[in-house]
Amino acid sequence: MAADAAFSFRAELGRKALHVLALGIPLSMAWIGAPLAVWIVTAAALIGVTGDVLRAVWPRFRALIRTIFGGLMRPSEWSDAAGRITLNGATCVLVACALAGWLFPLAVAVPALCAALLADAAAAIVGRRLGRHPWGNHGRTAEGSAAFVIMAAVVLVGAGLPLVAVGGAALMGAVLEALPLSLNDNIAVPLGMGTVLAVLG
Repeated sequence: MAADAAFSFRAELGRKALHVLALGIPLSMAWIGAPLAVWIVTAAALIGVTGDVLRAVWPRFRALIRTIFGGLMRPSEWSDAAGRITLNGATCVLVACALAGWLFPLAVAVPALCAALLADAAAAIVGRRLGRHPWGNHGRTAEGSAAFVIMAAVVLVGAGLPLVAVGGAALMGAVLEALPLSLNDNIAVPLGMGTVLAVLG
């Protein structure tokens, strides 16, 4: 998702710190193992989706969430219009973990999720701080995409995956992260990378 103009770099750092903390989800999935881990993260994803639905229809709950987490949420993630349901980034990460767990073996899902989380953080920080060559008008830069590819490749190489799979998945993730997709990139990127790893790895 492209950065909102009103979202400060400091807030971006806080948000990406949560991406790093979210590594605990796929790592816990690897530790617990399938199928239990997949059922647990699926339940967590359903809770997250339920919370976002409640934000859309229950003003008091929306106000509470805004008070607690407002500083880490992009303006585009708010469900301020009556009945408008918008999944926040954290919910999308949980949904991605659940879908990856169902679609791929954990040997593929876990590296794809870890690489996507860290590479997305690297792309956002490098892109906002050092980006000088934008891709179109949706907030992505060549520098951010390069940071994505490098970080994703480092993580996937560390996971012991074949180089052809590493290169293909890193490039796929960078492309999906840079495109202005209607599907949240926290979902699209790890699933796209996981698909490449499943085919080539």
